[in-house]
Amino acid sequence: MLYSSWLYTKRMGWVTKSKPKGCIFCRIAKGDKRVPSRILYRGKKTMVIMNLFPYNTGHLEVIPIRHVKDLSELTEEELQDLWRRIVKSMRLLRRVLKPQGFNVGINIGELAGASVEHLHVHIVPRFRRDFGFMEVTGETRVMPESIDETFDKLKQHVKLLED
Repeated sequence: MLYSSWLYTKRMGWVTKSKPKGCIFCRIAKGDKRVPSRILYRGKKTMVIMNLFPYNTGHLEVIPIRHVKDLSELTEEELQDLWRRIVKSMRLLRRVLKPQGFNVGINIGELAGASVEHLHVHIVPRFRRDFGFMEVTGETRVMPESIDETFDKLKQHVKLLED
């Protein structure tokens, strides 16, 4: 499957329709059906979702439920739960997708690349096949399966995200 974010965003109407007001992650956490999402796990302090504009197959985001912009705003319990969920997400991805590595990252603030002012941690599985002709020349990624197919595979092992 060829994946190009500009095509996908257009198909979802994200570019052409007016965007809902408010924090997208807060809306997802509250179960707002008007916001497209693929929630793998929702606990009391954190949730794990699939990134709908993925850098790679299986790109997940671990997000505190409470709206915070920075790690320093988290309580000790929220911080522990966030990192616990990151580790569990990596275990889930290892089991299901068998990546050869991971990029785990946080962008805090617009100048650092944060597109949403709600703290979230990206977990991007990496595979030997990541960079080829299409990715380098066409700004298009070759994805071995759709986001929904990956979501269905991961959902079968969602117990790995729980305590």
